[in-house]
Amino acid sequence: MTVIPPAPARARRGRRGARALGWVAALAIAVGPLLAPTAVFADESPTPTPTSTPAGTATLTAAPAGAGLVVTGSDAAFSVTQRNDSARPVAAGAVTVSLSRSPLTSQRAVDEWLRPADAALEAPQPTLDEVARADVPELAPGAEQSTTVTVSAPENDLAGLAPGVYPVSVSGPGGRSRTVITVPRPDAAPRATAVIVPITAGPRTTGIIPSSELAELTAEEGALTAALEAVTGTSAILAVDPAITASIRVLGSSAPATATTWLTELTELPNERFALQFGDADLATQVHAGLPAPLQPTTLEPYADIDDFAASGPSASATIPDLAELTAVGTADNTVAPVLWPASGTAGADVVGALDAQAEADPAGGDAAALTLVPSDTVAGAPGAPRAVAGDADLLVYDAASSSELARAAASDDTATRAAAIAGATAKMTLAGDGPLVTAVDRPQAASRASLRAAITAVSALPGATPASLTELIAAAPAAVQVAEIAASDDRVAALQRFLADEDRLATFATALVEPVQLTARERTSILQLLGNAWLADAAAWQTAVAAHEQATADTFDAVGIANPGTINFLATSAPISVTVRNDLPWPVSVVLFAETGDPRLIVQESTLVEAGARQNTRVDVPVEARVGSGETALDLQLRSASAVPIGSPETIALTVRAEWESVGITAVIAIVVLLFAGGVVRTVLKLRRRRDGGDETTKQENE
Repeated sequence: MTVIPPAPARARRGRRGARALGWVAALAIAVGPLLAPTAVFADESPTPTPTSTPAGTATLTAAPAGAGLVVTGSDAAFSVTQRNDSARPVAAGAVTVSLSRSPLTSQRAVDEWLRPADAALEAPQPTLDEVARADVPELAPGAEQSTTVTVSAPENDLAGLAPGVYPVSVSGPGGRSRTVITVPRPDAAPRATAVIVPITAGPRTTGIIPSSELAELTAEEGALTAALEAVTGTSAILAVDPAITASIRVLGSSAPATATTWLTELTELPNERFALQFGDADLATQVHAGLPAPLQPTTLEPYADIDDFAASGPSASATIPDLAELTAVGTADNTVAPVLWPASGTAGADVVGALDAQAEADPAGGDAAALTLVPSDTVAGAPGAPRAVAGDADLLVYDAASSSELARAAASDDTATRAAAIAGATAKMTLAGDGPLVTAVDRPQAASRASLRAAITAVSALPGATPASLTELIAAAPAAVQVAEIAASDDRVAALQRFLADEDRLATFATALVEPVQLTARERTSILQLLGNAWLADAAAWQTAVAAHEQATADTFDAVGIANPGTINFLATSAPISVTVRNDLPWPVSVVLFAETGDPRLIVQESTLVEAGARQNTRVDVPVEARVGSGETALDLQLRSASAVPIGSPETIALTVRAEWESVGITAVIAIVVLLFAGGVVRTVLKLRRRRDGGDETTKQENE
């Protein structure tokens, strides 16, 4: 056995000192991140790691008050929001505000400052001077706190800032945030401004919005209610999806009360407006697919119930409003037409030219020339001129840079994020020049009333802003511009071409319906909804919706057919054969059942009219006569519409003919009847004989 002697006392003291230093070092490593003011935390992972779960972080967002406008000589206030989504507290510290006195001179420079790319991070940064500081307490895990930091104008010579846009950096516990302030010109001249706001209902696949969804959208907290309340009292120009108004009107008296009220309030708003395509359908894709004109609904009557529409007089009958009445988005006084608004970044020179030519060729367009809305980043020449012309096409150009910030603000429910986007929009609108300014809150996926209204009022809050009507903008002298070439979306063009091919096939198939329009009208409105620009934000969801629609179309073609009974034993020389016609459609069909056989030994009734109810199986008797006693043969069946269009797949029924069995059966029955009759006669005769013989014996006995 080996004995390990005890270590000398000095050695033991040395090891204890090393262990103490080790503990101090470990403590410093653990506590150090908590003391750093800009720390970003992540949960420690145990060893071994059981799962890979993303760790939460702490963030800091800063935004200037008053949409970023700081009047010369006034203090600047910043709202700083800290959020701690990590599992550890964020240590107390100080929030510092740093300002550059070198202004940003272009919208692109504002973009590069607010959202720098990786390469921009390596570029020279502006010189920043600390102008304010505020202490903030510790922030617990999962908590949020806001702090207002004020920059004193006298102490920091804010009066020395010339009119312009200045970069600001705010840092503190939780991170760092970039924003901007805008110092307006004190003598700002009046400036015509306009903001275009879409009123849409998001992506969908059904032709109109169902009643239950309308009730939800127009409820107190509904999305359409929020949009209407956001634009009420503003000078916003409204771009309204006529599918919304049509969905409400087509329901007549059965429309939800909230939807009817919403429609009344929309119609009575004084705001100028124009109608988008039905379903806000993608105009660029329609042009690239070679359509001679934008698609329109054929009719909406299949969606209506005549009982929901009251007669206009005691002797008049109830009628369903026509398509123009159903899709109207306002009154004649507040609606401007024709105005076309392709999705931003989709309409190149070819699309703009085609839309103009199509509008001129449309006899329903009237004398007014079509006006197409395009973003400024797709237009070259005459910068800052909203009214423009490219070739023969009339354009209204909206500022792309500031519109993107307005859309970002409208889509955010977070107050801090929204305020930061508004400050960016104010800066970009200021740098857009001194001329008329047209902006757009470009089709946000979702917007609360507060967010959308903040985006709208940011435009009217610009120094010198004077609301301009759409009519005034159109009347301005146009500047010549060139529109960029923009490639088509091959996936969307291919999908539309498939839709149109299927629509033609469905129109042929629909001749089997008692009311063909029930199918054709719904297909057209569904196509328009699937082309809706709202789908552009989620290509994967759109592909799924397209696949589902195409599968539903394939199912429709198979919805009417013949149920094959298999082999039938035909035991008579003449009798009907029962055939079942299947109708899985929600509408009745009227078809003709054609039966034929190549066997001359059979005589078949060639055609039989079939009236099949909705979602029903209908039994049809086909008269057949056999000219032979027995044999194997077949009967070919095919459904056709009244227009002789084949419906469903043809079916062949195998027949086993045993017609001689009928003769055998009759002979057997006759023989049995004869035997029974003969037996009865014999029995009666025998009975009578017994009675007679019995009577003779009685008489003989009496004589004796």
